[in-house]
Amino acid sequence: MKISLVLTAAMLLGLACAQQSLARDYPGILKVTFQTRDCSGATGLASVNVDRITRIQPYNCPDGQQLKQVLTRSEGGVGEAFLITADEGVKLQAQIQHIMDARRKALEQQKPVIIQH
Repeated sequence: MKISLVLTAAMLLGLACAQQSLARDYPGILKVTFQTRDCSGATGLASVNVDRITRIQPYNCPDGQQLKQVLTRSEGGVGEAFLITADEGVKLQAQIQHIMDARRKALEQQKPVIIQH
């Protein structure tokens, strides 16, 4: 009887730990993709982990163009800076907001596991 109780408790604890791990890692790394543009007009495409974006701020080119600068950080502490148009900045912020809303909804709908002794 004691052995089956211990095994049942161990299984429940394992399930609870697995669920917490899945909830923490779900859905994994989420990336946002956006079109870049530099002060000379050259364009490109960037895709970054949404959790690595630290700031989106105004940027003034030497010729007077108004762009946005997307600042990111890496695990090693070295960040990257991307330039985008104001319109692309609106789209990027909408992508970020959509991901934040989805995460909040997932957290609210998560069912807790209660283990009683």
